[in-house]
Amino acid sequence: MAKENLIAGLDIGSGKITAVSAFLDQETGKLEVVSGISVHCSGLKNGIVTDIKQVSVAVANVVNKLEEEAQQDLGGLYIALRGEHLKSEVGHGTYNISRADKEITADDIERVISNASSISIKSDHEIISVIPQGFSIDRQRGITNPEGMDGSSLEVDVYITTGLSSALNNLRKSINKVGYRIDGSFYGLMCLCENVLLKEEKELGAVLIDLGGETTSIGICVDGVLQYSKEFDFGCDLITGDIANALHTPKKSAAKIKEQYGLCFPKYNEDENEEEIKVPSLDGRVVNSFKKNILLDVIQPRMQDLFEMVREAIIESELSDFISVGILTGGGSAMPGIESLASQVLGVKEIRCSGVSRDLIEAKEEFLDPTYTTALSLLLYVSKRDVLEQKKDTEITSKSPIVRWCKNAFKTILNSEIFGG
Repeated sequence: MAKENLIAGLDIGSGKITAVSAFLDQETGKLEVVSGISVHCSGLKNGIVTDIKQVSVAVANVVNKLEEEAQQDLGGLYIALRGEHLKSEVGHGTYNISRADKEITADDIERVISNASSISIKSDHEIISVIPQGFSIDRQRGITNPEGMDGSSLEVDVYITTGLSSALNNLRKSINKVGYRIDGSFYGLMCLCENVLLKEEKELGAVLIDLGGETTSIGICVDGVLQYSKEFDFGCDLITGDIANALHTPKKSAAKIKEQYGLCFPKYNEDENEEEIKVPSLDGRVVNSFKKNILLDVIQPRMQDLFEMVREAIIESELSDFISVGILTGGGSAMPGIESLASQVLGVKEIRCSGVSRDLIEAKEEFLDPTYTTALSLLLYVSKRDVLEQKKDTEITSKSPIVRWCKNAFKTILNSEIFGG
């Protein structure tokens, strides 16, 4: 007998589409992961559609595979967005309660969020999400859910993410073209911050670094909420090209060498670094031998450049003094020695690699691979908010007024740990 509410999360990003499908166990609250797939898509670059036809074919293949393994149709399709075209900022709103009873209602919360969302954005951008971070009543801060409380003045801080309208429209077209509809789109980094970072880390101050193939995303959480984020069109796939050029081998071979032997920080075992690896030539006719330590000479400078870019962003955020821990996630976090290099460049003593907690999902070991972390985080984000039970006003398939979005979503969002709940 088929289970209800099969949902899929698609991570649209670094030249590929990575997806997982899962059921939500209503009794345990855990996600039961059914299947996962990651397919190359040359019609995507840095989270932007460059060829609608190729993206449509890739999406159709991914969804068909997920439905085939689950032996039923999807009940919801959700998208994690990434890329340098995404921009975020904090907004502030105020609303005066003029009624005699002074009791704050859901409509009052909707209005104050709407006021906070009235920011100036570029004409070619649109709002993707508006997330409440915390409320104040009569200037008393720290209110997580003001509904039912008394007050004369209600204030809210919100985290607003916008994206390039043309990029979002092209993604819509790509998916609609093969007969599917996006039931909700979310900023991938936001989902990661909620489901990868521990509550204590968000309170003390943490920087999350998502190392993708063609993109790198960073988010800084302080006092339990996301306060800064930035996207870079610069990722770990550049290492593959560096290896291919240095060893004069095809990129496909370079990718395998990177995965099997790559490292970005010196090992104490010098004998191991002196071991030789076999590398095919560009034409495939000759197999050359190289010592493993040549990979360190190629990979370390590139990764150092990446972390220096992250360090500059942290300085730009003016939150560097509040960061106690750094968390690395995404496919690039699997590189041996990456914690040591990140700690050295960023000046953060505690650096760890992490993904979604096993306590939150039921899944085979293969789906706990860093490649699937964003897609898993997306489904956890969706399931926590009971999006499946809500009217689909947050669909990316049509632009919806932010007021309508807030009305349907704010009650569940207020309880989010990352946003102060």
